[in-house]
Amino acid sequence: RWNHRPLFIFAPSASDADYLALDKRLAHRSADIEDRDMIIIRIFEKSPSRVAARPMLPGDAEALRRRFGIAPGRFTVVLVGKDGGVKLVARRDVDLQSIFNLIDSMPMRQQEMRDNPSKR
Repeated sequence: RWNHRPLFIFAPSASDADYLALDKRLAHRSADIEDRDMIIIRIFEKSPSRVAARPMLPGDAEALRRRFGIAPGRFTVVLVGKDGGVKLVARRDVDLQSIFNLIDSMPMRQQEMRDNPSKR
């Protein structure tokens, strides 16, 4: 069992329009992200990649692109659950509320909410 639910954001660069739009929405939902134990991992082809605020080695970013089969130049979001399984792959119109609803429907998240009512 992992401690976080990684949300991988793959984009050509940090100036990619799809990435910027999603990043802005993420900034406004930080409490929801924290409540769901999510960690945001930004992986760029032409800009430094980051795990939360920490820089990532270029080789690690490339390994993640290969692991998830992300084609060059493609904007893609991948949600991985605490169990390590891929829960969602989205390439367009990433709706954060749908991601939160998906997480909230997961058995592990249901247990977390029962065990800690402040995580609702």
